[in-house]
This record gives sequence, structure tokens and C-alpha cells, in this order.
Amino acid sequence: MAWRSSMTDPTSDIAAEAVLEAFEAAHRDRRSSVECYRAGVAAWRRNHPDQAAEYAARQAVAVIIAAKVSLRVEDG
Repeated sequence: MAWRSSMTDPTSDIAAEAVLEAFEAAHRDRRSSVECYRAGVAAWRRNHPDQAAEYAARQAVAVIIAAKVSLRVEDG
């Protein structure tokens, strides 16, 4: 097993595209938010079966959040 730095950006991982595709497919199918995230996590785990479930989930969710969350700053 190859050790990776905890500072590695999950959005640049080979699994990132599959995570987003799975999330979007579940969203298009009008699945619940939980099911959409689970689909993304499952895609990550298919690409990284050697990783612990908790670590894989954190990585997949980080990919989804990076792609889907935008920060709005209002003029004060």
C-alpha cells in the first residue's frame, strides 16, 4: 500500500470525476441529499478499495463540496 500525504488535494485524485458523476446521477434521479453523497462515496471506494471507509467518505465529500459550494460575500 502506498502512503499518501494527508495534504493531498482530493479534487485532483483519479476518483474525483467518478465521485462527481455519481453524485450528479443520483441528483438527477431526485434522490435524497444523503443518497447523493453516498453515491459519491461509493464511487470513491470503487477507485480506492484499500482505504478505510471513514477516510474515503471524507475524501469524497471534500470533492463534492469543492465542486458544489460557492461562497457569496455581500457588500457590507
